[in-house]
Amino acid sequence: MTGGLRYNERAFVGGPTESGKSELLNVLFSQFRCQRLLYDSKGHEWTIAGVEPVLGDPAAIDWRQPIVHYVTAGTDVAEVAEVFGQAEKRRDLVVCVHELGDLCEYHTNKTPGSVNRYLAQGGANGRGFLGGSQVPVDMPKRARSEANRIYTMAPAIGEEHLKVIAAMAERSSAEMRAEIEAAGAEHGPHTFIEWPRGAHQESTVWPPMPEWVRKESIVRRREAHARERRG
Repeated sequence: MTGGLRYNERAFVGGPTESGKSELLNVLFSQFRCQRLLYDSKGHEWTIAGVEPVLGDPAAIDWRQPIVHYVTAGTDVAEVAEVFGQAEKRRDLVVCVHELGDLCEYHTNKTPGSVNRYLAQGGANGRGFLGGSQVPVDMPKRARSEANRIYTMAPAIGEEHLKVIAAMAERSSAEMRAEIEAAGAEHGPHTFIEWPRGAHQESTVWPPMPEWVRKESIVRRREAHARERRG
């Protein structure tokens, strides 16, 4: 699946709410065997069996652990800067962030320098990155320019945000929307498409992940969080 994504690449997944982008990110995150950091910025949305989450204190991260689950205390970019300041010193690490806008308080010019350095310089030192967004207009600019792999989910995201993703893939938003809608019509919701950079590069359509693939994910949605959101 996904054409052999390497641990030191940068992958971006874009799509609207409940399109399946988080599920795809979690499956990708689960496939690696290097050290991994799940940056949980949605109020402890996720859980990983056997992994005790670090709650809002970057100094408490134990980098000896193979999997780190960091749950943010809030939305302050100072916390983001501290976590990524530590991460950018690691080797052979994959970081996963489900909403990239949370790294910069949804203002691209507030992106911490440590985030930009991790995205721009980490690949050569074995530092990979998986990031998703439903509002790519408001995500760090480096997350746009440094993405090696670009995925979109069906149904298509709103036009303003689709234009950002289309520019990342060097395509037109009209072309991208037409292909997403056609793939969704054929395979249904949660279909996703991989877009290589370059207008002359062929995209790849992936139908919704089968149950056996989804079960391989080590990341699960925390049931308490779902109840809290409904309340």
